[in-house]
Amino acid sequence: MSCALWSKRLGFSPVLIEPGTALGGQLLEINRINRWILGIPGRTGPALAELYSTHVLDEAIDVRLGARLVSVMAEDFGFSLVVREGENCTASLSAQALVIATGLRVNSSDILGLIPGALPLYESGLLSFFPLDHLESMEALEGKRVAVIGGGDNAHFTARDLASRAAFTHLLIRSRPRAQPVVRQEVEALIRQGRVLEHSGARITGFHQGSGGIAVPLARNDSDTEQIEVDRIFARTGFAPNTEFLAGLGHLAGLERNHDGYVRVDAWKRASLSFVYAIGDVANPDYPSVVAAVADGAVAAQAIARDVRV
Repeated sequence: MSCALWSKRLGFSPVLIEPGTALGGQLLEINRINRWILGIPGRTGPALAELYSTHVLDEAIDVRLGARLVSVMAEDFGFSLVVREGENCTASLSAQALVIATGLRVNSSDILGLIPGALPLYESGLLSFFPLDHLESMEALEGKRVAVIGGGDNAHFTARDLASRAAFTHLLIRSRPRAQPVVRQEVEALIRQGRVLEHSGARITGFHQGSGGIAVPLARNDSDTEQIEVDRIFARTGFAPNTEFLAGLGHLAGLERNHDGYVRVDAWKRASLSFVYAIGDVANPDYPSVVAAVADGAVAAQAIARDVRV
């Protein structure tokens, strides 16, 4: 949305191709106050999405909701695109430049694909991955035993939130804590108070659901084993970029990506193919945030203005 707005102001006619039913991406699922955005404090993710999308629509930018890019061909003038809009409708577009802003998804493969018993637990709703899903069920977790899997910021935030409601909170960290110091300190205080029990260097070997709850056996490098029992599990295992679709889009399959799948870009958000740009979380593994994504959009729009008019 940021890139489209800047592009419009720089004299272009941007088209937003959005597979969802509304603009906003992950903002639509982050129902927590975002205190990081300068000048507009006190807004939740959905509120920010509405604010941004209203601005885009007020600018009469061409937005294609429920649409997917299905074909890309490089031409002398730029690109020839085929977009699927609905089940049986397709549209052809031409473009001088393409901007990829497909964001991230939660990384569940390390658990669901590798740990016995994980998939049935996930299908039952007792194991979940989205970083803020615990907020909606806080009241229902009153007095329950919970486990949080992960060592980063999101795992620590979740453990901190749950410690105020749950009867007991386990924090399961496969290697070592990776949270920022100020976030880590908050959880360490809860550990000292006995409200959070941390299991560092613990490897989950399975999930076993029974009448008494969910049994989670843990193994350590020194072959010591233990088992905990909980009522609900929240996995905070990080994110992966939404870039797999590129393999089916002809010309775009050649985009350079790093070993984790993030699109490689230069300082101006140019990707490895001419007149292709990538912005936001899909190209920014180090600083995924709304603020960085908005800034990326402005930078890419200005890069496009320089490149196509040379």
